[in-house]
Amino acid sequence: MKYKEETFENITFKDNDNDYIKCIFKNVNFANCDLTNVYFEQCNFWNCNFANAIYSKYISKGNVYLNSKFTGANMLESHFENVSFKECLLNYSNFASSIFNKVDFIDCDLRESNFINLKGTNKLVFNNCKLIRTDFRETKLDKLDFRTCDMAGIIVRIEDLKGLIVNSYQALDLAKILGIVIKD
Repeated sequence: MKYKEETFENITFKDNDNDYIKCIFKNVNFANCDLTNVYFEQCNFWNCNFANAIYSKYISKGNVYLNSKFTGANMLESHFENVSFKECLLNYSNFASSIFNKVDFIDCDLRESNFINLKGTNKLVFNNCKLIRTDFRETKLDKLDFRTCDMAGIIVRIEDLKGLIVNSYQALDLAKILGIVIKD
């Protein structure tokens, strides 16, 4: 099914009444919608607006989000599997206590987003993303690669940094979190 230029703004989708499989959404407005427990599988979202939407316990499998806006979206306790976010605006989004399995964030702005207490980070990729003041507290960053990202002011617990892959410039920035003073 294809949805184009439609507006679902301020709508509450009832639990399990709306499962979407192999759909295409182009220029669709989901702003301020409540999509709690809605299931999307193998869907493509192009230029969609999810600003301030509620996605608690949202399930997203095999979906691609391209050039879409998620500013302020609440995706608390959601499950993302085989999902790709490309060129998306996800600033101020809340992914706390979510599960990520094979998820790519490519060329995305995740400024001041919340990744607190992620339940899984299996094959989670951040490539050329803005992670400025993004909160990763209580999330194990082991094997995550932030080398291509701007992570200025990242919020993280010291014990969760183990195994994080960064470049030398980022390592200097992380030294501040560790309380290390570097002098030449």
